[in-house]
Amino acid sequence: MKIIKTVFTLSVISALLFSSCGIFKKAKKVIDYSIFPQGTILSGETTEGSTFYMIREDSTQMSGICFVDNNRAVTEKVIFFADSTGATTFVRWSDSRLCKATVDKSLKELIVTIPGTSFWQVDSQSVRLSHFGSVLEKADYVERFKNPVFTDRVIQKDVQFGSALGYYSSKPSDYISKDDYKLWVSEMLSTSVQHNGFLFKKNMEQLPLKLDIYQPRNDTIKKRPIILFVHGGAFFFGDKENKLQQIITDYVVKRGFLVASINYRLGTSITPGSIERTIYRNVQDARAALRYLVYNKLRYRIDEDQIYLVGSSAGGIISLTTAFMDSNEVYSSTGSGLLNLKEDLGGLDGSGNKYTNSFKIAGVVSMWGGVTDLKILNNNIPTLLFHGTADDVVPNTEGLPFKDFMGNFVHRVLSSFGKIYGSEPVYNRLKSQNIPVQYIPFPGAGHDPCIESDNSVNHYMDTICLELGNFLYDNISKRYFPYRLTGSEMVSKSDPAPLYTIVNLTNEAVQWHVAGGFITHQTNKYIRVVWFDDQPTGTVSAYITNREGVSCVKEMEVRIEQNLLKAFAGVIGSTADNY
Repeated sequence: MKIIKTVFTLSVISALLFSSCGIFKKAKKVIDYSIFPQGTILSGETTEGSTFYMIREDSTQMSGICFVDNNRAVTEKVIFFADSTGATTFVRWSDSRLCKATVDKSLKELIVTIPGTSFWQVDSQSVRLSHFGSVLEKADYVERFKNPVFTDRVIQKDVQFGSALGYYSSKPSDYISKDDYKLWVSEMLSTSVQHNGFLFKKNMEQLPLKLDIYQPRNDTIKKRPIILFVHGGAFFFGDKENKLQQIITDYVVKRGFLVASINYRLGTSITPGSIERTIYRNVQDARAALRYLVYNKLRYRIDEDQIYLVGSSAGGIISLTTAFMDSNEVYSSTGSGLLNLKEDLGGLDGSGNKYTNSFKIAGVVSMWGGVTDLKILNNNIPTLLFHGTADDVVPNTEGLPFKDFMGNFVHRVLSSFGKIYGSEPVYNRLKSQNIPVQYIPFPGAGHDPCIESDNSVNHYMDTICLELGNFLYDNISKRYFPYRLTGSEMVSKSDPAPLYTIVNLTNEAVQWHVAGGFITHQTNKYIRVVWFDDQPTGTVSAYITNREGVSCVKEMEVRIEQNLLKAFAGVIGSTADNY
C-alpha cells in the first residue's frame, strides 16, 4: 500500500513539473495587445452605415465594452472579452456567443465579426476596426479661485497708502475678551480723556496709514481679484494683522486672490455725532487705500473690476458703509459745526492721499457688522452677512452696542438718539431692493462667534471660510467664466444623438469628459454624445482654460431613458430575490 501511495505521489509531482515545463500542455501563444494599450478606442463602419466601437478597459487582456452608434441618443453597452491562440483572436460577448477576429499588426487594425444580434439591430458581419482615440482618464486643469492651487504666499508689510489726522491707528486686541465690557468701555473713556477729545481736536496728529499685501508665491497671471480686509475692535482696538484676518487671508490667497489688510484711524471723542464721525474717517481711510491700490494696479496686478470688501465687527460696519455710501448720503455730523470746534472732514475722497483713481466694489462681506442708516443700502452690490443671533456687542437686529452692559432701560433711551442696524435688518433692506444678498445667522452665538475666549477657533470658522469662498467664486465666475453649457438634459432612444455646446467661448482651450456615455465627435466648442442605457443619469463636463491658464468646470446632468425590458427584468429579478 505504501508503494502505491509513493508511486502515485511521484506521478502527481512529475505531472506538475512536466506541465509547468510545457511537456504535457502546449503553451498558449498570446498575441501582443500592446499595439492597443489600455484605454484605446477602436471604431469601424458597419455595412448598414452605423459605427461600431470597442474600448479596451483591462490592462492585461483585450476586454472592455462595445456598442453601436446608429445616430440615436441612447444605445446599449455590451461587455466583451478577448483572448488569442496563434493568429486568431476570439471575442466573447457578454451573452456568451463567440466570434473570430484577427489582428493586423502592420496596420494596427482588428477585424472582428459581429454576431447577428438584437443588441444593436445589425446583421452578422465583419467590421474592420482602427484606432479612434484614447479614453481621457483625468482632465488637466487647475480650478483657481474655487480650490487651493498655491501652497505659499508673499507678504509685503507696512505699505504706506496715505496719512490723515487722528489719535492712533493700531492697537492689537487679540488679548481682550469680547465679553469684558468694562474693559472696553473704560478704554474708550480713557482714550478720549488721554487725547482731550471730549470737545476739541487737540492731541490729534498726522498719522501714517499702512496696509499689508498678501499674494500667492510664483503667481503669473496679469490681473487678480483683490480683497480689502478691514479688522474689527469697536473703533478703539485692532490691527491689520490678527487671527481672523490671517485665517481668512490664508484661505483666499491659496485660491489665487490678492489681499490688502489695512490699518485705519482709531479712537473717538465723546460728543454728539462722534461715532458717525469716527465711522466716516474710517470710510475715508478705506477709500484712500482703494484709490492707492487702483493707482498701483499694474504693480500689484490688480483687476480693478474685482474689488471686494471684507470686514468684521467695526470692520464690517466700515466695509458696508464704504461699499454703499454715496456722496449725497454723507453724515451731516461730518461738518465743522456751528462753533467750528470740530474739523470739517470733507468729502468721501477728501482725506488720506491725493490719488483720484475711481473704483467699483464688486461685493462686500460683513461679519457681525451693520450700518447706522438703512437708507444708504440702495446700490446693486452683492452682499454676504454673518452674525450671531445673541450678539450683544453689535446687535444682529438693531440698537446700540454693549446692550448687556448698559441695561435695557439705558439702552432703550440712548437708542432713540441713534442706533446700529445689524445683519438682519440689513438683509431685509437689501432683499426689498432686489440686491443680491445672503445672510448666514449663527443661532444662539454671540460676538466673534468663531473665536473662543481662549482665542482658539471653533467650527463656525469652517462655515465662514466655506461660504465666503463660495460667495467670492460665484461672483468672480460671472466675469472670468461667462460660459454656459447647453444641450439636451433628457434623452431617449427615439431622439437623435444630442450635441452639447459651450456658449460665450472665444479662443479658450476645452477638455471634454462624459460619464455614462461616449463622445463620438468633438470640437473645442461642442461634442456629440451617445448615451448608454444601463444607468439613469449621465454627466457632461467641460474643463475650460483661458489664455492666462485659469480654469473652470461647467457641468450638466443628463437624464437617460431606461431600456424598459431591462428595467422590467431587473424588477422581476429583484422581486424573485426576496423569495
